[in-house]
Formats: sequence, structure tokens, C-alpha cells
Amino acid sequence: MKKEISLSELGELMAEGPAGQEKIKKQQQAITNLQEALMLMVKRRRPYEVPIKGTDNVIKFGVIGDTQIGSLYQRTDALTAFYERCEDEGVKYILHAGDVLDGWRVYRGQEFELDPNAKSWPEQRQMFVDIMPRTKDITTIFITGNHDSSFKKLVGMIVGEELALVRPDWKFIGQDIGEQVFKTESGLKFTTQLLHPGGGTAYAVSYQPQKIIESIAGGQKPDLIVIGHYHKSFYMPAYRNVTAILPGTFQSQTPFMIQHSLAAHIGGWIVTVTLNERKKLTSRIQAEWIGFFEEQR
Repeated sequence: MKKEISLSELGELMAEGPAGQEKIKKQQQAITNLQEALMLMVKRRRPYEVPIKGTDNVIKFGVIGDTQIGSLYQRTDALTAFYERCEDEGVKYILHAGDVLDGWRVYRGQEFELDPNAKSWPEQRQMFVDIMPRTKDITTIFITGNHDSSFKKLVGMIVGEELALVRPDWKFIGQDIGEQVFKTESGLKFTTQLLHPGGGTAYAVSYQPQKIIESIAGGQKPDLIVIGHYHKSFYMPAYRNVTAILPGTFQSQTPFMIQHSLAAHIGGWIVTVTLNERKKLTSRIQAEWIGFFEEQR
């Protein structure tokens, strides 16, 4: 299909009636798909840069994932408490590794695990606006995951961009994958990659992070990779010169997870990185897990 239609061709297609209009519609969709692909390429080639104030080369940020807003099993109490803890400790940025929303019909029967007030895109979007914690100084940098993409499959939208429009304190950097760089005033950089892969949890929690890091081409490794999707908490300080974090979740075990013997580690991380003055040498990484237990019945 051609990338563009001339004015004369457009007139001819309009004259063809419904058949011509269908050709125009397909052409518009092809252009939209191309624009989306190019946008994602640009996002991946140009990491989102975050300037860090201060002269001590210390970077502090939160790490979360799989908030699943709209689920009957969402833990907004724990999510709010985590944001409050981050605010109390001076955290300015929180990284989110995807599945902001719970989506629609991600797997068979998933629609029955949704809150009665969140069974559509407009309802889950509004619940995100209303429920997601608001703080004065915290910006959340996020990617979208497979649950978010269920709406994309239904109506073709870029869900992350739509969420960022309704919450300006949320910065969207990619679908399934995104990179961002913390840059200190002295010019030192700390690169983080957010990833939301597919597949199920392996028997050993460390297995997937290891295989993912092994698949990264030489020269493209981030300093830190945050891997969502698995609803587990895990910290690996160094594997092939990469630090890995599984961010946990803010969704309790669903019937689907119980059926498949999948645990849910509820909580998030606060990470403090101290960069050495020598280029690309990280001298110290501290990762603190902020966990939440299930409410007693």
C-alpha cells in the first residue's frame, strides 16, 4: 500500500462510494500504524532523561509494577501507603514496570475478576485518575504491559499516552519496554530499562531475570533493569554487570493466580544509587523492599 494518497486519487476513491471509503480507512490505519512504530523507535533510541539536582551524585527513586487498577483484588491501600513512604523519604521519581490497569479479557474469565465499576476503558481510566495516589513532588515514569494492551487490541489506542493525558504527573516512555536516564549535575548517568515481558513465572524467581539479561546485546546493557509482569519481588545486585529488580505488585492473589499456584508479593522498592566520579562506575546501590501483608479477615 502506498504511504500517501494524492488529492486526485482521494477524489476518485470518494466517488467509489463505500468501497472507496474502505480503502481510505485502510490507508489511514496503515499511516497510524507506521506513525506508532516510528514513535516507539524514537522512544527506544532516545531514553527519557531525568536531571537530578544536588552535587553529591546520589540518586533516589521508587520502583513499582503491576498495580492492576480496576481489579477486584487491587491493593490501593498498600499503594497509597507506599507513595506516602516515598514522599516522606524525599523520593521524586517512581518507576512503573507496566500493567497500570487490569484491562479486559486478558485471559479467559479475567473479566469476572474486575471491579463492577471498572468493566470498560472509560471506567478503568477514571478509576486510575481517582485512585492512583497524588503527591506534590513525585513524578511516575511508566511503561504499559499486556493488561494495558488489551484495550489497544480492542480499539487501537496507545493506552500509555491516554493515561499521561489525564494524569500529567505520569510520564509515558514506551509500550512493554522503555529506557530512561538519571543524570546528575556533575554529568554522571545511570541508565534504567523498564521491561514488561510475556510468559509465566519460572520455578526459580531468579531464572527469568538471568535469561533476559543474557539476551541483551553487548553495548546495550542498562545499569539497572526493572522487570514487571511476574508479581514477584526480587533483587539481584549484579549479573553480567547489570542490576535487576522484580518490582512486586499491588494486586492480591486472584483466582487465576491461585489456580496456577502463583504467589503475589505486594509492595515496592526504594532504591538509592551513589555514583562514583569515575565514568560508568557505580560505587553503591541500596535497595529497600517495602512490603505489605494481606489484611487480616
